[in-house]
Amino acid sequence: MGEKIQALVSDLILNDKAREQYLTLSEAEPQDQDARQLTMVIGPGEAQEICRCLYQSQTPRPLTHELMFNIMQELQAEPVESYIFNLKDQIYFAKLSFRHLGSELSVDCRPSDAIALSLRGQLPIFVDSDLMAVPPGPADSD
Repeated sequence: MGEKIQALVSDLILNDKAREQYLTLSEAEPQDQDARQLTMVIGPGEAQEICRCLYQSQTPRPLTHELMFNIMQELQAEPVESYIFNLKDQIYFAKLSFRHLGSELSVDCRPSDAIALSLRGQLPIFVDSDLMAVPPGPADSD
């Protein structure tokens, strides 16, 4: 496992004609001009929730991610961060960490859920450095 790199949502591609939606996270504070990135496929429901969070859209009634966040608040569980830490068999793994009654807890979750909850609560999103790559630049014309 590499180091934890803070990341931001830099791109979200929604396609009504496909089940697969694409989310790109980019290094929040790149060490040089080329920020490392992680692009993953997510489901349409999670993509819509992430889009709602990014644009601060409201729904008439709480949807699943808002409900989960509200439950954590009511139970006095303070969300801390999300961390995308592994890739196995083309599936990414994430954890959502929070504090409750003086203890730090981590819960296994899908990266898209962790990102949606992090955006809703304005929490930092971290990605293991081994999962991030510098995107390819334009082809050399030589």
